[in-house]
Amino acid sequence: MAKIEFFDVNVTLGRPRVPKFCVVTDPLVMRAELAAVGIEGGLVRHTLSAEWHPTMGNPEVTRLASAVPGFGPVWAVLPHWTGEFPAPDELLREMSASGVRAVIMYPGQHGFPIRRSVTGPLFEALESARVMVLLPAAEVRLEVVEQVATDHPALPIVVSEVGHSSARELYPVFMKCPNVHIELSGYMVHRGIEDIVGRFGDGRVLFGTRYPLFNPGCAIANVMYANISDDARKSIASGNAKKLLAEVTLK
Repeated sequence: MAKIEFFDVNVTLGRPRVPKFCVVTDPLVMRAELAAVGIEGGLVRHTLSAEWHPTMGNPEVTRLASAVPGFGPVWAVLPHWTGEFPAPDELLREMSASGVRAVIMYPGQHGFPIRRSVTGPLFEALESARVMVLLPAAEVRLEVVEQVATDHPALPIVVSEVGHSSARELYPVFMKCPNVHIELSGYMVHRGIEDIVGRFGDGRVLFGTRYPLFNPGCAIANVMYANISDDARKSIASGNAKKLLAEVTLK
């Protein structure tokens, strides 16, 4: 088997509000620990963006990610109505200037609903540039994901940290919404990858580890031991994420 390149879309830097067993704040430590298990690139978010405010965490993760080639920053985004966050068009300009091609939403932690009147303009702007949108499963129900994906069919959506018991609800969303993908750090299902690939092809799953909270070896083994073709394995390990990011059209 040829060497498999891994690209991790679920990496976090920063010290969380509630102490964790493993915390990484140095991007060079992150890069060394991930490279040791074959992960050479990925997308990095920051605890400040989730637990404090995106206007604090986004500049910090951009600064840190700039020190590690192959790793790009993920910005947390908010609706703009209160004036505390840039309007959608201005947000796209700031993202372009900072090399940001992926965003994440924390509606539960940040206190806003995903509803057309609240988040519609933000999703429209992100869709116009085909920005990758990460929606954590603990924050956004799949029925909401389905509605957003239906309203914005050109918007690439990645549901992160999907649980092992989600298939019965997830599969109908996959059937209806070709722009919905999952990140597999939480999807430790017996033959789960094989079943998704067999039903929907290899383009719906992106590799992620939830580093440093989870040991990256779990997600790597999930891909390496899956009974799928080497081409499918390469797509899941890195190809799918890189393809979506390459399609971002920020000016």
